Amino acid sequence: MHGISDNFANLYALVSGTKMDHIFKPLPNFNFLFNMKRISFVSVSVILLAAFNYASAQDLKLNDLEYFETQGVNVLVYSNQFTGGFNDEKNAGIELIHHGVRTAQGGAVRLSSTPEQWDLVPAMPARKADRTSNAIEVALRYDEYDFDSRVVVTARGKGVEISVYLDKPVPAALEGSAGFNLEFLPSQYWGKTYIMDGRLNRFPRYVAGNTVTMPDSIKPKQFKGYVTSDDR
Repeated sequence: MHGISDNFANLYALVSGTKMDHIFKPLPNFNFLFNMKRISFVSVSVILLAAFNYASAQDLKLNDLEYFETQGVNVLVYSNQFTGGFNDEKNAGIELIHHGVRTAQGGAVRLSSTPEQWDLVPAMPARKADRTSNAIEVALRYDEYDFDSRVVVTARGKGVEISVYLDKPVPAALEGSAGFNLEFLPSQYWGKTYIMDGRLNRFPRYVAGNTVTMPDSIKPKQFKGYVTSDDR
């Protein structure tokens, strides 16, 4: 106990600046371990706090310009609208941008599983950004079919949740064809490899595969009544 008391005195001297001749006196193992544990505890606490703050900082947040952002990622929700006519401009609807590169776009309720250039796009009667819930809600409408939907995009940690709501059933003419689409931007993936269902493949530059010709009469309407398909 005498040694422990001496070393508490030495610790006091170290802090207070007195008894300078005893500062470098070795401390017993008990006190050394006691202090190392305290230092380790403080260090671990600081590291965990820093890690928590870093992880929180990486979560997607709705900014003042009303789109989601975090380091290296931006998610736009109808910051840009489809303009009509040239409806595959690749910079409208819901868009994903990674490190300044647009990788996916066109997120919207569409009338076909593979929309074409002249296919109809929805109008946007309303858009609401709510920073409290970290969400953006967009109303979409097709006047040609009296078809309304709502798309809600909510930030969830480092990702977003996309929900589609219908207040009325899908019009009979669109059953089996209307749905939510989010398209990869082709030019960012040409020649890149991917794995699907355990099979490795490469994104082609041109479409290649089996196709089925369907009568124009059962296809969704197109912009200004245009018909770009040929069912002969």
